[in-house]
Amino acid sequence: MSNNDSGGGCTLFLIDFIGNIFRNRRIKKQNIQARDVEIYQNTPVDVLFPPQTYKDNIIISGGNQADRLDVCEAILRNTNAVKHPVIILHTANGGMENMITRNRFGTVINNRNKLFDVFVSFEFNEIYQAVTDTCKAKYDIKPAGRYILQVVYELLKNRGKTQYFSSFANCPYFKLSEQIDKRMNSGALSQNDADKLSSLLLTGQSELVKIDTFFSDVRSQIDFLSADNPDAIKAVSILSAIENRETLCIDLKSSSNIVLVELIVNSLIIAMNRGYDFTLFVDDITFTNNEMLRNTISQKSNHQNIIVSKDLYALTGAKEDTFSTLISEAEKTVLFAHNSSVSCDKWSKYIGEYDKIDVSTNTNSGFSQSSKWGFNTNQGQTETMKREARIKPEQISKLSQGEVIIYDHTTGSLVQTIIT
Repeated sequence: MSNNDSGGGCTLFLIDFIGNIFRNRRIKKQNIQARDVEIYQNTPVDVLFPPQTYKDNIIISGGNQADRLDVCEAILRNTNAVKHPVIILHTANGGMENMITRNRFGTVINNRNKLFDVFVSFEFNEIYQAVTDTCKAKYDIKPAGRYILQVVYELLKNRGKTQYFSSFANCPYFKLSEQIDKRMNSGALSQNDADKLSSLLLTGQSELVKIDTFFSDVRSQIDFLSADNPDAIKAVSILSAIENRETLCIDLKSSSNIVLVELIVNSLIIAMNRGYDFTLFVDDITFTNNEMLRNTISQKSNHQNIIVSKDLYALTGAKEDTFSTLISEAEKTVLFAHNSSVSCDKWSKYIGEYDKIDVSTNTNSGFSQSSKWGFNTNQGQTETMKREARIKPEQISKLSQGEVIIYDHTTGSLVQTIIT
């Protein structure tokens, strides 16, 4: 009789066991659906970034340079196909330069290809704006400085010269009065025009030293890529490249070249003011000392941003507000493996959580008496709802080479795959 009772307990246990299997399968399926991550073995990079995504704001963070360049190449192929202008700023990324040259995506400017002149295509008011808005606190050029720049501008025009940056940088500012007299004595300037220029020079005299210092400092930072003879080599600027719907890749050499960075950013602002549509492509340039660059990337306008970095969170100097501001503007984030556990945690939190059904099993066994004594086993399951990361920090840190997580900020979709 006790054997029958024991058999009945085993039967109930088996029924519970089978029931739990089906229940756990259902819960697992529900959790997978709630987490909503599409996982693929291998995916061509061009499939992940089809042609119509050429104007997306994208963040690429983590991995090695080869991983990041694969994605960059796909993006630039799309922009190049529709002649969408792109300005690329980097610091000694030879791989980026080689990729652009190999694919004939655009013009590379560095110390071996000195084709840059900041003021190509600028109007006078834009030259004045760029000079006075670059490192304002350091140079503090007052509005009267406009008159000094105007004198140089008019003298260059009188000589039939294009108003290049190199012309302003090489100007003998403390001999402008002599230059005016010389042009007048040669008959190139009328007495009336010479008097006007002398009056402008006198009005702006207080800013002469500041302007001379400004151009001296900029020349020291920009000399390694600045065109010596802009006319002869058809020098290009940020503005002219955007006007001509070209890709321009500039090696800044170092993120600490603040004057150069701000002068370039002011060129971008002028392009925005003119209403041009373009993409700014920033490769591993720190934002900690480049507030103007950070603000421009964060500015709502008709330009797009691609931010590429070994570790974006580290690039912001671990500043939460800067990190949040930058990623809030993106439509897609491309995550490769990160070495920093802090960065992995930040990205995991940003991607967000989902409601996961957590199951705990309780088993009770022992002798009990109904009508007869027997050994019974009771198994129960408890379901609780808890919040869990869609992508855990350790999943980011353990991504293999070429493996990537792509987060769509607009739709919330997540894809995990290996790029081929």
